[in-house]
Amino acid sequence: MASYLIMTPPGAPADDERARFIADGFSWPAFFFPALWLMIKRAWLLGIAVAALQILLIFLSAVPGTFVASLFMQLALSLLVSLEGPLLVARNLRKRDWTLRSIVPARDLETAEEIYFSNTPAAADRRTAIPLPSIERSATKQADTGTGLSLFQPYGER
Repeated sequence: MASYLIMTPPGAPADDERARFIADGFSWPAFFFPALWLMIKRAWLLGIAVAALQILLIFLSAVPGTFVASLFMQLALSLLVSLEGPLLVARNLRKRDWTLRSIVPARDLETAEEIYFSNTPAAADRRTAIPLPSIERSATKQADTGTGLSLFQPYGER
């Protein structure tokens, strides 16, 4: 299950349709085409730096005895971009004053959108309020749930 970072444009409300959902996880296109993927995601300087490094590694592989080393360095560069690339995209959006609204764990993008947009303030206004029954606790139950002698305090956890 992946985590999705939800970011909205500057000054936009939380339920804005222009919200971007960035999957925090491995990206196959970024693995196979790291420089091109970075440039498509508008990380220009990083894309140019990765392209220059890839070209340098291609030239390095032509030197006798360095093919295996340059191949491993190319693989490491691709892994780095594919694992950390989505967070670089989020960081670039943050620099342009986008707001990180939420982080949603979900199986796919559709589920993440459904979870996020169902929890926005506009969705909360559309839902009907269901009154909860009042629960009266007896004095004995209140005494049992108080602090006790233990190493760990619950502080409201389940």
